[in-house]
Parts: sequence; structure tokens; C-alpha cells
Amino acid sequence: MTGDGPATTQRNATIDDVAQAAGVSKGTVSNVINGRVAVAPETRRKVEQAITDLAFRPAESARALTSRKRVAEFEPKLDASVPRLTSVGYVSVDYFARLDRLPERQERFLSQEIIKSIGGPAANVAAIAAGLGAPLPVAASLITAIGIDQESDWAAAELADRRVDLIVPRERRAGRLNRAIVMVEADGGRTIITEPSSLAEVDVRRFIETTDPAGMRWCLHFEGYQVPRQVGLLASARAKGFRTSMQATGLDHDWLSENAEQLFAAFDIIVLHRESLAAIPGCPADAEAGLRHLAARSEKAEAWPEIIAVTLGAEGAMTLTRQGGVAKVPAIAVTAVDTTGAGDAFVGTFLSAWLNQRTADEAASLACIAGSLAVTRFGAQESRPSANELIGRLDEAAGFSIAAETSGSTSRVAVDLS
Repeated sequence: MTGDGPATTQRNATIDDVAQAAGVSKGTVSNVINGRVAVAPETRRKVEQAITDLAFRPAESARALTSRKRVAEFEPKLDASVPRLTSVGYVSVDYFARLDRLPERQERFLSQEIIKSIGGPAANVAAIAAGLGAPLPVAASLITAIGIDQESDWAAAELADRRVDLIVPRERRAGRLNRAIVMVEADGGRTIITEPSSLAEVDVRRFIETTDPAGMRWCLHFEGYQVPRQVGLLASARAKGFRTSMQATGLDHDWLSENAEQLFAAFDIIVLHRESLAAIPGCPADAEAGLRHLAARSEKAEAWPEIIAVTLGAEGAMTLTRQGGVAKVPAIAVTAVDTTGAGDAFVGTFLSAWLNQRTADEAASLACIAGSLAVTRFGAQESRPSANELIGRLDEAAGFSIAAETSGSTSRVAVDLS
């Protein structure tokens, strides 16, 4: 229309528009959005392209209703050939405040911006793993406690968008989701203030008793906050065929020191950081010396992890294999904006690569890149790289040469430490 008539208002795209543009049904679009049912790769590509072209975004109310339907007993429906990662821990709502510096006592301070994001190590690990995709596909789920408040529905909807299934029996929903305030300074350093969770304890026993991982490569992963409470269940989990992993985030160092031998016998993968490694009796403060010490101990142990990884921040990470091999892998050079969640990005990527049968060196190198990219964005889950993106950036990590190998429809990347 021309002249002085009323301006035309462009309406928002609907799910019908997306379905028509992609040449599929509304149900298929819904399956792509919520990640509940497997969709053929080419079909998913068409739907995702239509979503991008139309700038479509599901209504918040609809996403919340969908999330409520998804918060139920776990019903695995994906291809058994796809590795699975079930993370155990809490979800929180994080509010990130961008500051030049931390405020002084009684000072009124203006933040550059405040960002709302999903938080919690277990949730972050699951979201990172779910988002990688081929050639490191993982079906991710989260055993957690969740409230009946609006924030809980929002968090569930956000995790659904990230293709993370929530495993929460309906009858255990109560209270509200806990919150955290994260103050991020100009150099990327952060100060976290969190509140005790008002929710019921995470229920893992029922999941183990009612889930059969036979014929699948399935890892049950625990954030450090959960390890002391749940460690007694690990023997039954492994007896059923689950692989087990843990990260040190949230694990009390005194408890770790007193129970280190129990942990070494209970987990296939253990991810530590410098401080938690040094808390293990007999380990020197230096990471390499600490892993050499553990390598010597492993020779006498009846049960020992397949891999112990130690994150070193901007320096990368180190790994110790069950055979006693110690290796260091570098991070890539980035400008740190917010270091929150970098360790979780490392863990989610490492476990995805390991579940897809990559070597310890391959898994650690990809995980270091993911951790590096995580610090370039605000929020623990805001940097969600694809597996192909991580593989494509391997040459940025000093000391690596890469060669792509293709067998059938599956691509592998061979990493040579030089």
C-alpha cells in the first residue's frame, strides 16, 4: 500500500508457517523443537532452516505447557545406537550482572546489563552434550528436582529447547527453583551468590531400578554436590551396565580427601581441577606431579577409573588413563568475558566424545576448545558449539595436527599430539 494509509503490521511466524515452508507436518516441527522424538537429519535440517528464515520462536506459554508434559517418568524413545548421557543434579535460575568491578560496601552500583540464564553444573553438562550433534551425537537427560513455580516452568522449557529430557516424577514436584546471582567483572572473573535449594532431594535410585541400559553405551554423570549423597548407588548402577562419571564442582574437599579411594573404585571418568586434585592425599600441588602420583597408585589398585582429567583453566587440561599414560592438551586463545560454566562445557564435551569412543586425547582436546569458547559469552549455556565447529577449530590448539578419516557415513578425527 502507498500513500498515507495505515502501516502494515507484520505478524509473527507460526508453527503452521514453519511446517509449510519446510514441507512437513506440524507434528514434525514440534518434534524438532522439543527434541523428544528422533527426526531424520535431512528433515531436521529443513525444519531448522525454515525456523531460521522465518525468525520463528515458540510462544513462552506454549513452551511452558510443553515442558510440564515433559516433566514425567522417563520414557526413552531414541535410537539405541545413539550414546546416552544422564546427568544428576540441580537446576537453578542464574542472574548475571555485568560489572566493571565488584561494588564496595554500601555502594549503589549500576550494572551494564542483567541476563537471565539456566544454571547448575548438571544442567549445563547435559545441555552442552545435547547440542553437539553428529559426529558426536548424545541423547541427554537430567535427573533433577524441579518446582511448581513459573521459574521452574521457564527452566524446563529452556532445557527442552536444548533437547534435554527432564526426569522428574510428577508427585515429587514441590517448592520453587533456587536462584543465583553471578557478578561478572571486566576480566571475566565472577562472584556467585546462591541460595540453598528448597526442593526435595534428587531421586536416582528409582531411575537405576527401572532403567535397563543393556546394549547401549549409557553414562550416569554426577555433579560434585550430589556425589556424597549418591555414591552408595554406584555399585548397583554399574552392575546394571551404566558407565559412571563425576566432576569435582561442588564437592567438599575434606570429603574428597577422606573418600578418594572410594571414588576411584566407583567411577569410570573423574574430572577434577587443580584444587580438588591437590586435596587428594599424597598428591602434590603441581597437576602433572599429582597425576604421576595417581598413576603409581593405580598400579596397585583393584579398581581404577578409565580416565582422570584435570582442568587447568587457560592452560588447558591434563589426562591420566588407566594404563598410566599422562598427557597435556592446550586450550585455544580467547578473550574471557565470563568464566562461569567453562568447566561444565569441558565436561559435557569430554563425555560426549568419550561416549562416541574417542580417545582420551581427542576428548580432552575437543573439551578444551569448548571450555575456551564458553568464556567468550555470558551465561553458562550461552555458548553451545556444534561438534563440527569444535573439530574445525582443532588446528587453533598449539601442538596438534589433525587428519579427517571417513568410514561409511561416520566421520572421525584423528588427533596427533606433537
